[in-house]
Amino acid sequence: MESSLIKRKTKIALLLCMFMLLVFALSGCGTTIDDYVPEFNSRYYINNYEVNIVIGEDNKYEINEKITATFFNNVNGIIRTLPIEQTIGVPNENGKRSIKNYEFEISNFHMNNDDGAYVEEGYSGDYSMRAYYLHLPYSMGGVPAEGEEFDSYTFDFSYTYDLGLDRDTSKDFVYFNIIGSSVDTHIGNVDFSITFPKEVTEEYRNKLIFYAGRYGVNTDGTEVEYTYDEETYTLSGSYSAHSEYIYDFYSYGEYKAPVALYYGEALTVYQPLNEGYFDVSRSYTFDIVLLVILLVLIIVLIVFYVMHRRKHDLIDVVEFKAPDGLTPTEAGYIIDRTVSGDDITSLIVYWASKGYVEIQEKEKKIYIKKLKDLENAKEHERLFFNSIFTSDQPIDTSTLKSMSPFIGQKISNSVKREGKKYFNPAVDRYYRMTLIAVLVALVLTIVRIDLQSLNYLFMFLKILLAVVGVALLWRLPNIEKYKHKQKAKKFWAKKIILLIFSIACFIGIILMSEAYCDPFFMRIFIPIVPIALFFIYPFFEQYTKKGLEYLGRLRGLKQYIEVAEKDMMEAMVKENPTLFYDVLPYAYVLGVSDVYMKKFESIPLQSPTWLVTDNILSLYMTIYLMNRSMATLGVLVGQTMVSALVKEVAKIATTITISNIGGDGGGGFSGGGAGGGGVGTF
Repeated sequence: MESSLIKRKTKIALLLCMFMLLVFALSGCGTTIDDYVPEFNSRYYINNYEVNIVIGEDNKYEINEKITATFFNNVNGIIRTLPIEQTIGVPNENGKRSIKNYEFEISNFHMNNDDGAYVEEGYSGDYSMRAYYLHLPYSMGGVPAEGEEFDSYTFDFSYTYDLGLDRDTSKDFVYFNIIGSSVDTHIGNVDFSITFPKEVTEEYRNKLIFYAGRYGVNTDGTEVEYTYDEETYTLSGSYSAHSEYIYDFYSYGEYKAPVALYYGEALTVYQPLNEGYFDVSRSYTFDIVLLVILLVLIIVLIVFYVMHRRKHDLIDVVEFKAPDGLTPTEAGYIIDRTVSGDDITSLIVYWASKGYVEIQEKEKKIYIKKLKDLENAKEHERLFFNSIFTSDQPIDTSTLKSMSPFIGQKISNSVKREGKKYFNPAVDRYYRMTLIAVLVALVLTIVRIDLQSLNYLFMFLKILLAVVGVALLWRLPNIEKYKHKQKAKKFWAKKIILLIFSIACFIGIILMSEAYCDPFFMRIFIPIVPIALFFIYPFFEQYTKKGLEYLGRLRGLKQYIEVAEKDMMEAMVKENPTLFYDVLPYAYVLGVSDVYMKKFESIPLQSPTWLVTDNILSLYMTIYLMNRSMATLGVLVGQTMVSALVKEVAKIATTITISNIGGDGGGGFSGGGAGGGGVGTF
């Protein structure tokens, strides 16, 4: 049973490892540059694109655009799309990018033309862009008559772009796409002006950078000509044609178009500013509430630790004798705080040594025969005894495999009721209640962040990570329970693996959440309480004084079995011939029965009256078969549920692209700022 559970736990650990590796691998698989390049639209050409921006101290951009376009086919007008959700990599002093997702507000869109052009407002298919349909006053375009020119028209419109809080605590900045990377035709010339709300010092003006080209290009736009007016705080400039494109019309001939930006190319400005340059208000109500929750949890943790910290020392009493007053089932419960099949079936040999049952071997089958009823037995003994012996006939051990798991559960509950005097149950209850509070706080934080950002898929993924991370820490008491029963290396390996995987889950949440909130808050709040619990939990007083006394005797017995010389054991058995059989069931629940049996292989033992066999090893085989019959159904079901959950999470992870995790190298680039969007025809 134990080996099968270990295999299942190993599989679950491997699935978690593969899942986390998948999450971090996908973090570098953002949208490719080609995804931002629209198809070329030969129905029109933009002669001049003028953008005038007035920035307020509240980081709101009042923008006026004038698009002069020539139309080669009959069209209704142009579509101006403006992004309201963007992933932006803000450059820092080290030439890296801090990638965050933003949600912007657009308002006050209106046309300035007097000749009948108007706008219809709508959303694009993915709801991350706002689309504006700018109608021509009449149908234009088509091949002109001989001696005439293609139709041209200037769209003049304005709108307010609210960029809000930049969530960068090191600096303020203007990182804006004057021309977006989704314009689907060539642009002959770009004129622009940016009026700042107050002075930009020379120190920061020297850090001004322009980027021009396809999305992702981070070479400086050295061909941008600009000036800065120190009285009006206005940056003015232009980006002129540096090449030419020829439209070839069969019935018209050639139309030579100068080109400053080819279709899909962007013009981006990056102007770093001192922190506090913009005055953008932010509500800290939710942050304060979560901080209060965090402080309350920490205070409760400190108070509980002071009340329940370890006050009694554990002293190992190294001796070779069965503990007085404890059945082997209770001994197994004390050593690892669980009741397993080993603990229950060890009662058979325990009863045999007291003359209640006889173990028989007949034709390679093992039977148990009842000799008399139990006397002065504990409740868990009577439950198991009465469930086995419904008559005076010998019981074939193979039939125990069909025993109802509910009987094992009743026996386990009985042992735990009787064993309350050995443990402090408040510790595990408090630990898990705190984990539940942590999970609730995590989920509230995730929901708050992602509802604001309209990122529901990431919200679901992060909640799953939170559940998995807390569920892993939930297993800590189960690992601590086996501390005194297994080797130290194995125990610490399990704890370290548990800690690594749980931290990996919290790091995954932090990296995905930092795109939407303050990094410091997420880094501190998410891991502090659960990780603190992980390190503090072992120092709680989990045993009563009586429980620690028995634990010390059981640990001492286990140590004696492991290190005692064979000659010493042989001498003790000669002095007390039944000692081997008295200690055997306790060796089994302590997990050292193999060592125990091996040390007595060459020691002559007096055959017990309750064992009808010629082979002493049949006794060990009997106990082994009893153990196999007591598999706990509940544990297996729980492991199956966890395994299914991990598989489902991994399946979800393979269907998404995580483009907003962590940082990236290379500073700013063309099309990487806020705003921009695209232009097309309809």
